[in-house]
Amino acid sequence: MTPKILFVSLLIAGTVPLFASVPLSPVKPVRISEPPVLDGILDEEIWQQAPSVTGFKTFVPDYGREMGHETQVYMAYDAENIYFAFECYDEPDKIKTSFAQRDKIRDDDWICINLDSYDDKQSLYALYVNPSGIQMDTRYSNGQEDAGADFVWYSKGRIHEKGYTIEVRIPLKSIRYSVRNNLVKMGVIFERKISRLSIQGTFPPLDPDMGTAFLIQSMQLVYEDLKPNRLVEFLPAVTYGKGVTEIAGEDVGDGGKPDFGLTTKIGLSSDLVMDATINPDFSQVESDAGQIEDNLRFALYYPERRPFFLEGNENFIVAATGGGGLPSVFNSRSIVNPDMALKFSGKLGAKNRFAAIYASDANAGLADEGSPNDQIMVARYIRALKGDSFLGGIYTRRAEEDRVNDVAALDATIRLTQASTLSGHFVESFNNYIAENKSTAVHAAGLQYALDKRNLSLVSSFYQLGQGLSTSVGFVERTGVTRYSFFMNPKIYPKSKYLIRLDNNLSLGYTLDHESGLWERLAGYT
Repeated sequence: MTPKILFVSLLIAGTVPLFASVPLSPVKPVRISEPPVLDGILDEEIWQQAPSVTGFKTFVPDYGREMGHETQVYMAYDAENIYFAFECYDEPDKIKTSFAQRDKIRDDDWICINLDSYDDKQSLYALYVNPSGIQMDTRYSNGQEDAGADFVWYSKGRIHEKGYTIEVRIPLKSIRYSVRNNLVKMGVIFERKISRLSIQGTFPPLDPDMGTAFLIQSMQLVYEDLKPNRLVEFLPAVTYGKGVTEIAGEDVGDGGKPDFGLTTKIGLSSDLVMDATINPDFSQVESDAGQIEDNLRFALYYPERRPFFLEGNENFIVAATGGGGLPSVFNSRSIVNPDMALKFSGKLGAKNRFAAIYASDANAGLADEGSPNDQIMVARYIRALKGDSFLGGIYTRRAEEDRVNDVAALDATIRLTQASTLSGHFVESFNNYIAENKSTAVHAAGLQYALDKRNLSLVSSFYQLGQGLSTSVGFVERTGVTRYSFFMNPKIYPKSKYLIRLDNNLSLGYTLDHESGLWERLAGYT
């Protein structure tokens, strides 16, 4: 498929009628005047008054089965927070939990609040808590889950004779949401995992014909008279460094040097935030996990951990990227050592998302002494369509001393049926070499069809990356290739006491290297 017909395919796909789902009735959490004590004990009167839901059904290993242990979820809110309480019945001596580091609880029992705070079917906050109260949080958007996200929220868990309870408080300042006609509407799917039984379940139950498409199966929460508080944060930083150098056998000090910086976050509204920083200190950031770099043709890809760049980072995910040689059109880790940076992220109206960054990057001293900073600009726009479909565009620029790199891209995800989506992107990269008075233009394109339902999961992809494709603020693994890949996972549910599901995984991959004209083939079956 050529790039010229890529978006024609997407537009044709957009004319396919979408499914008609029957949503659950909206739930109105109870408004409270006194906050509950976050101790994992549900003895406050508010939890007796709060609306609750129960009736969790499994989606792992099969859909629609009873979990065997009841779960009750209660909902409340006040002027500054939203609250959830979970009563998870179980055999206390069989509960799997740990006092682990944050984000290290995947293998434990846990509950999760999958919160679509805009109720626009485009992204989710995923807030996990194990029975010991240890947290894990991610941000999900456009088929990708960012585990580097860290939000400020509070939880407490307690194991008792009937199972365990968890209380959660989410400050409104920590999430983004929209106020329309004095109402705030959010979508939610509550999730629970029982590790020893290898089962996961949700409320509302997932439809087996819609698979794990969480975004379009959520239950609506309606909050009344929830007036947003103005978000204002100032984080000053002061550091002092002193070095010693050995010269002619003697230690010579440099006299010491103080350094000052300031980072601020200002909520222009409940759904639009401005971040600004001057001379930031990124040294107090979670270190990167180690990676093995032997026998690789491309640089290592590290997720973002710096708080300044995490706000709204999910908006920069481009459709059908991540597995075709172009993991990201914009990779914030390419901004290494900014003297200053300014960022806007959030919503403009009910269906429009917007994010923009400007940075003056000293590039951690990689450039020659005295050379000017790189000037970086990024702008992203997303238009939400029906369900979790969207159309988007992104523009990036990095102006270096001797080169300017401009990248423009269009992307889209269209939901074709209850269980399937078609996603694609078209990227054009322009390089202007100032000293050589030369310019180049190279394109990339990708198209992906995905199907996910009870009996079958399937992903079929096409990618084309032109020779010499570059994006100075993105991440490119390999260029000059055309790739076709296919993955199929038929699922069989035998009538047996001992087997619930049999999985068959078939994967095929073909890569044409344009320079050599040779094909690379990869096949696997399990």
